[in-house]
Amino acid sequence: MISIRDYALYLIEFKDRTEKELRDKFKEKGYNENDIEDEIEFLKNYGYMNDKRYAEHFTHDAINIKKWGKMRIRTELLRKGVDREIIDNTIEDAFFEVEDDLVFTQMQRRFKNSDFSNIKERTRIFNFFMRRGYSSDEIKGAMNKMCSFDDIICED
Repeated sequence: MISIRDYALYLIEFKDRTEKELRDKFKEKGYNENDIEDEIEFLKNYGYMNDKRYAEHFTHDAINIKKWGKMRIRTELLRKGVDREIIDNTIEDAFFEVEDDLVFTQMQRRFKNSDFSNIKERTRIFNFFMRRGYSSDEIKGAMNKMCSFDDIICED
């Protein structure tokens, strides 16, 4: 069996991982609990594993590449085992830096030719942004801007 240190370095060579992800991988391989604890401490002490750094990188990519909202990012980070306090701080910092109208900008780019007067189309667009983790208030605000932007009357 490969040593736990070699396996840990193999796992983090190309991709950051959370503490939970590494623990799960170690357990799958059958390493004992004491070795796992020692290796986690080693990785933390030498900076090879850092959940805060992981959350920051994940959040940055989720906002800028995947165009996700706060709720989706929070859900994914919780699933990966990141501490709630780290998640809240990271999301607060990240969304402070990005523009307020992230939904509106995406809506303009992606749905500029959509018919916002059609209830089915509005529902489809609304659900699209909900799946990406934006709040209903953010989505409704962006839709209202799109309607006034296009001089289309949006009725609820």
